[in-house]
Amino acid sequence: MAPRWTHVVLKVANLERSIAFYRRFCALELAHDTRPAGHTVWLAPKGSAAAANPPFVLVLYQTRIDFRLDHLGFQCDAREEVDRVAAEGERLGILHAPPFDGGGDIGYVAMIRDPDGHIVEFTHGQPLAGLA
Repeated sequence: MAPRWTHVVLKVANLERSIAFYRRFCALELAHDTRPAGHTVWLAPKGSAAAANPPFVLVLYQTRIDFRLDHLGFQCDAREEVDRVAAEGERLGILHAPPFDGGGDIGYVAMIRDPDGHIVEFTHGQPLAGLA
């Protein structure tokens, strides 16, 4: 099966302010919250946030804003698919981060860069269903 688009990550300066904005204007609700120990939240369309595996989320990542968009995330059905993407990315000289197991919500991850330098993440094991 082809990788499924699961998330977009935005770097934000203030989580509370950004959560309020996306709730108000985009009708998104909290699907996953790592505060106070962490610095990310996942927002999903109303009604889908309660699902064990929401199909798609907007991840707000509180950090210094050096790029507005951090990365696009795609879910693979197997770790071997992540390894295949990473190997092809390395062969083409576009590998950004080799495969690693981040555990928990992060899963097994590798990242490559698109032709304009944007980061595209391929994962296995994140609790997101993804867009077919």
